[in-house]
Parts: sequence; C-alpha cells; structure tokens
Amino acid sequence: MMLAKRLFRFGFENPREAKINASEGTGYESSTGIWIISQSDDDATEWGKTIAERLVIFLFNRAQIVPYSWTDAGFAHWIEQDPEALPAASYLPSVSVGEMPDLAVLAADAAYD
Repeated sequence: MMLAKRLFRFGFENPREAKINASEGTGYESSTGIWIISQSDDDATEWGKTIAERLVIFLFNRAQIVPYSWTDAGFAHWIEQDPEALPAASYLPSVSVGEMPDLAVLAADAAYD
C-alpha cells in the first residue's frame, strides 16, 4: 500500500446543538472533515475517529460543558469517495496518521457556542 491523502468526514453535535436537541427533542448535528495521509482507508478511518473524539472534547471543554463520547454516540463517519466533493474540502487541515491537528483550527469549521 502507498501513502495517500484521504478525506475523513464525520458528524457530531456541537455544544449548542446538544443543548437544543436535549431540550427540544430535535436532531441537529454538524459535520466536518480532515485530510489524513495514510497507508489505507482503514488507517485513516481509525485515526479520524480519534480526532473526532478529541474535537468533541475540545469543543465542550471550551464551552465549559461536560463532553459526551463521540465514539459511544455512534455518529456517521466515512472516507469521502465522491471526486466532486473533494475540492470543496481543500481548506480543511491535513495530518498524517498519529499526528493531531490544531483542534482550534478544526473547530473553526464548527460552531462551538
């Protein structure tokens, strides 16, 4: 296998959405992504799941709210395969497997209030 840049996409509830969903029974959620340089889709997916978990913790800590477990919540996540969707995500950060992005930069793509 060879190293390639893959777009890991994932859904999550930011703190504002979690508050509204809990009080109103709605199902609002956000999504974002990150480019991951990896040997395989599986490697990118596993590292992406770690990043998603850390992003949720970062957003909730920033809002001074106890975070939920992104992993336990079972949000959708995937490696984007649609060639037309990839250019629109060119602004997202890029990391290698094992490298944590600047979560503040990644959070800029998601409301955190």
